[in-house]
Amino acid sequence: MKYTEIEPIRKLLARCEKVYVVGGHIRDSLLGIHSNDIDIVIEKDPKEVIPGNCFPLDEERGIYRCIYKELTLDISRCQGRDIIEDLKARDYTVNAIAYDLKSNCIIDPLQGTEDVKKGVIRAISCENLLADPIRLLRGIRIWLTHPFRIEKKTEETISQLAPHLSKAAPERVKDELIKILSHPISSKAILKMAKTNLLDVIFPPLKECRGLFQGKFFGRDLREHLIHCYRCCEILINFIPAIFEDENIIEPLNANTEHGVSAREVLKLSALLHDVGKPKTFAVRNGKYTFWEHDKIGAKIAEKTLQKLCFSTKSCQLASILVENHMRLHLLARAGEITDRAKGRFFRKLKEKGVLTVFLSLSDSYASSGDLGLYYLFPYAIQMLDFYITFTKSESLQKPLLNGHDVMKMLGIGPGPMVGKILEALLEAQTEGIIKTKEEAKKFVEEVFGQWKEKRSSIQKNIRGQE
Repeated sequence: MKYTEIEPIRKLLARCEKVYVVGGHIRDSLLGIHSNDIDIVIEKDPKEVIPGNCFPLDEERGIYRCIYKELTLDISRCQGRDIIEDLKARDYTVNAIAYDLKSNCIIDPLQGTEDVKKGVIRAISCENLLADPIRLLRGIRIWLTHPFRIEKKTEETISQLAPHLSKAAPERVKDELIKILSHPISSKAILKMAKTNLLDVIFPPLKECRGLFQGKFFGRDLREHLIHCYRCCEILINFIPAIFEDENIIEPLNANTEHGVSAREVLKLSALLHDVGKPKTFAVRNGKYTFWEHDKIGAKIAEKTLQKLCFSTKSCQLASILVENHMRLHLLARAGEITDRAKGRFFRKLKEKGVLTVFLSLSDSYASSGDLGLYYLFPYAIQMLDFYITFTKSESLQKPLLNGHDVMKMLGIGPGPMVGKILEALLEAQTEGIIKTKEEAKKFVEEVFGQWKEKRSSIQKNIRGQE
């Protein structure tokens, strides 16, 4: 990239004696990776020289952002007496390289270019990481997204300093986390975060899952099961487009829940947190481990966990719904056959979120019992998703042929719970194909109401007889 062709940089060069491109853009350029994000350091106060279309990111530290065409330029004041001191205060050697735009030369006081060539992430110092604990997580993210390995000593340092990540602003943790989650093999980073203790700092409920043995196929305890469920979920997400061509199955994954976050990222998080209610509901009953209502308790814990990380209300609520309903497909499958009535109830309640719930249940089964778990639940998942495709195209599966006003007028009754029950029964009959027309619907409603009156009359007679 010819930096002098970028108008804001050209203006800076005209106004400043010292202008440097630093950090990730230089690292990526050395690797032949194109990047639209450019970090620039100048030795003046940016307020005095920045182009007019820039806006402040951190005025105290003198950091401003400028959007130019498809490029994002972050312009900051040199954090030290000169560029050498600035580079030495950074996180990893691969990020401590600068390019002097005035003299057209590389400045590399810590041999970062050598580490880029070797593919090594090496911390500059323990103090530098402590100065901004978000750098601990950033090291994992760079390792995930680049052809690098983390030096052994650096990985040990990250592990030792992991508790300090709790001091970082949750918004910044979330930003790094989203970059990790959106990667197609983010489970690799989740495993590394677990190994370096960062995962428990970001998701405190996982600590309570340590040592709770369940006998699952993957993982020695509940925490490991959850980590492997994340991995299984990601595998399924990556293969879903190859299995299902219908857009009604793909769209729920791509739906945005907030800026930069789609339902697929929330689904991954739900897989990681789906059983966090188990430690609070664990009990031994008749010699067996039980976790009654762990889904409901877990839903609240998952929602609060994401709220603390500053995820949007929409993202938090979606995770809560998925965790609360992750057992439904398992329970339906135990009957050996899932009726159309049950499918209709499932998708009328959850709608497009039902598709994500099916994927979460399938991931859970895969992580719990390996290939056998996947093969067992997969046919039921296919049935549910095939039904959903029909469901989205058929109004008769989504709403009854008669409305509440029609029912009250027909039966001469007022508003009340009975009207809702009759409409629910009508909708289930439509789902099963028993009712197809309005005339059939009217006859059905009269029969249901007649049976209810007869039953009520019988109960009243029994009560009088006992008196």
